[in-house]
Amino acid sequence: MRFKLFQGELEEEPGLPMTSLIDIVFLLLIFYISVSRIQQMDAQLSVRLPTAKASETPQRTIGDVVVNVRRDGSLVVNNQDLNADQLRERLVRLAELFPGQSVIIRSDQGAEWRYVCSALDACSAADIWNIKFAVMPEPTPSASPSTASP
Repeated sequence: MRFKLFQGELEEEPGLPMTSLIDIVFLLLIFYISVSRIQQMDAQLSVRLPTAKASETPQRTIGDVVVNVRRDGSLVVNNQDLNADQLRERLVRLAELFPGQSVIIRSDQGAEWRYVCSALDACSAADIWNIKFAVMPEPTPSASPSTASP
């Protein structure tokens, strides 16, 4: 028995399914735009962070709750002003849905410690112990032109 070999060319060239690849690219684009938008909203609040020598840039994870403590003691989460009770309720619900929830506290350097303690109390009431404090690195003293060597 003899088989006839395929002599003609294929009608279509084999290739990657472009539709699926385009869908994935658009989904990734939407994800990164939305995440960067949330980070911009947090950074635009008028909070001057304190400085620390041992500061390091933490790796933010998806789902971090950022609690901003303003100089006047107001608490802001996702551009919403909350009082201590509202913050506690929100954190309790989040901790029930997502055990191991983390919180980043961004406190103004002029805010009184009691305001930061109210945010910490809300975390404690929600049984959240993964807490980070946002600080800025201390500015490094730059060499002045008169002391710099030529």
